[in-house]
Amino acid sequence: MYNTLITYDPPREDTHIGLLKKHDISITKKAISPAIKAGDEFFYRENSLSLVKNRPPEEQQTFWYNYELEVLRQAGLEPSPNLIKEILKDLRDVKYKMAPFKDVLPSLELLKKQAYKLGIISNIDRDINSMCEEMGFSPFLDIILTSQETGLYKPSPEIFHLACNKTGVTPEQAIYIGDQYQIDVVGASSAGMAGVLVDRDSLDDEQPEGYRISSLTEIPQLIASITAA
Repeated sequence: MYNTLITYDPPREDTHIGLLKKHDISITKKAISPAIKAGDEFFYRENSLSLVKNRPPEEQQTFWYNYELEVLRQAGLEPSPNLIKEILKDLRDVKYKMAPFKDVLPSLELLKKQAYKLGIISNIDRDINSMCEEMGFSPFLDIILTSQETGLYKPSPEIFHLACNKTGVTPEQAIYIGDQYQIDVVGASSAGMAGVLVDRDSLDDEQPEGYRISSLTEIPQLIASITAA
């Protein structure tokens, strides 16, 4: 859901660029964006093994240190322990708000009018019904599946199959769109669905296969091309 339907305000990329600049380190959005996605994948893997928020304080501290280390290394840096600690300290002071991307609500409304069944599959470990209501998604959704509810995590095929079962479609009739290549695209494809990467800023150059869109407004055209194939 995050970075597919909902964005951070301020953008996490801009936050990292600004914090690194304080330490005289220049980095581009093209470098930090996939690095943050890699950090998210690290989080999801770890969280699927043991909920980070339920770990002892010392283990949480170690996790977030390793998370930031992963992000900065993926961005091409070899950060010192002191730099990581300073970045983490500054990040605690950042107040993020959430907002839907501008293309989301119009796209959901159009797809719903075209009688498609719509849903969310998220690795989040809390209830998101109130957030979906706040963001305006709820009227368009047939299902909301979270890891908290199901005990399942992407990229496991089981959570994708469960979504298909709940909506009454086969995997071959379904497409799944997300911003994480391994978790979303590969996961959905391994479940028999059409996995689609949403790459809004055309920053992900390493997708070896599969479908790619830069905006949810491209979904109807994508469906047409998949159906015609």
